[in-house]
Amino acid sequence: MADENFLASIDIGSSKIVIFLAEEKNGKLEIFGHARGSSAGINKGEIIDIEEVAAAIKRVKKKAILSCDTKFDNVSVNISDPNLTVINASPNIHISGKVKQSDVNTVVQTAQSKIPPNQQLISKVTQCCTLDKDPVTNQGIIVKQPIGEKAQNLEISMHIVTASNQCVEEIDNSLKQSELGLFNIVPNSMASSEPYLTKDEKDKGVCLVDIGSGVTDFSVFNKEGILYSSSVPSGAGQATRDIMDAFNTSFEEAERLKIEYGWVQAKAITEDKLISFKQIDDSNYYYLSYESLTEVIEDFYLELFSLIRTKLKQQNLYRSLNAGFVLVGGGAKIKGCDILMRGCFKKKAKIGRVNTDLIGVNISVVSSNDDLLAPEYACALGLLLFKPDKFDSEQQLSNAKGIFGKIKRQRARFSI
Repeated sequence: MADENFLASIDIGSSKIVIFLAEEKNGKLEIFGHARGSSAGINKGEIIDIEEVAAAIKRVKKKAILSCDTKFDNVSVNISDPNLTVINASPNIHISGKVKQSDVNTVVQTAQSKIPPNQQLISKVTQCCTLDKDPVTNQGIIVKQPIGEKAQNLEISMHIVTASNQCVEEIDNSLKQSELGLFNIVPNSMASSEPYLTKDEKDKGVCLVDIGSGVTDFSVFNKEGILYSSSVPSGAGQATRDIMDAFNTSFEEAERLKIEYGWVQAKAITEDKLISFKQIDDSNYYYLSYESLTEVIEDFYLELFSLIRTKLKQQNLYRSLNAGFVLVGGGAKIKGCDILMRGCFKKKAKIGRVNTDLIGVNISVVSSNDDLLAPEYACALGLLLFKPDKFDSEQQLSNAKGIFGKIKRQRARFSI
């Protein structure tokens, strides 16, 4: 059993639910407990049956407790919402004397007033604080911590991430029915960025793409933080369904073909081969060519990447991605996925690798045949590392709109 200072994360996906428990050891987080199980009640990243989701969470929760003999009540959870938005705000106020916490609260609340009534605050990322900015030259004194500084004007630039009220409430209710409390709620790709993106990549401009089973989330980051976040209601599960349709086979058999033989470089095949498989309601074995299977999977990924490219160009962000793309999620495990993306976007692309200086696995207590640092666990890992914004005071939290105001945060206990 771990000591009391530990964190728990839960990744609620379209095909699977993952729970990780971690504690600080030697300056980084170490996973000491985990569980994985099938999801239910979710379609393309959206909750369609709260009771089914809650029942699935309970099953995985029980396995997680048994894995490490540790009970837990509060979790950091992911959110995938087609209506996710990023609001860029730079409100300012006049002050007299030294900057107080109440002044910071006022600026933050002014920014939050821009949130539409059908949305609520999920995350807030402070970019910079500027004292006494000149309205003509647009120059001022940039400080990391304004409280206690003398100034006549305070401006705080921030990114505010919001999601639909309905989506957030459905997640909250699913956790409540699972007898779990909400410690933090974080968009998928923001969470996944924590263990996978380097400071250098963010400074240059990078897009993290999290390919799940039912939905693909992606976010753009630069040196100022998150610039844009969106999703495509399609994931690697659609590639499985395309295989089903193309070869008249079951979902399970199509998934096996994808995992065992999946590749997305049909033109690179130099020697074709035949693959045996079974069709629906037929005990006989049939054969398909490796090239034909690859073409079906490749077509899906080409369409997915095209949708992402269109959204990025609509936001005028495509040219700013000097560090290219980082791919995570279970769908990123398909062989050649990064190569195909490089060809589609004419930019750098790579499969994400976990920064093991930040997080690892306590192999002395964790017994698993899975690689718990693999791309498919990106979100669950990132949720453990994600930290609240440095200017989230208790007063701001209590005044915040929606579920964010209800979250009782245990203040940061880790100094990683």
